[in-house]
Amino acid sequence: MATRDPDGPTSVALVVTGLALAVGALVSATLVAVAARRIKRGAGREAAVIRGLRRGAMAGCVVGLAALLRVLDGLTPLTAVFVAAPFVVAEVLLSTRRA
Repeated sequence: MATRDPDGPTSVALVVTGLALAVGALVSATLVAVAARRIKRGAGREAAVIRGLRRGAMAGCVVGLAALLRVLDGLTPLTAVFVAAPFVVAEVLLSTRRA
């Protein structure tokens, strides 16, 4: 069962969703672990953890959208840029410091 290719729409959706969740969780766990090691306590640590969780969620979304486009035969370098660009812009805007 695990060696068969997903050919039905439901199984493809489950594979793409699982891939996106796994990538998002791994990126989040890695970034939170790095932040926890670098900053020991205080508000800076909480901000770093939140930042890591946000970036992991964004990475999962980008991977999920790219995988969905790949399944639908709509993935080209141009569409990949258009999928990733809003997430990059959002991260830049959310990461700026307020004066």
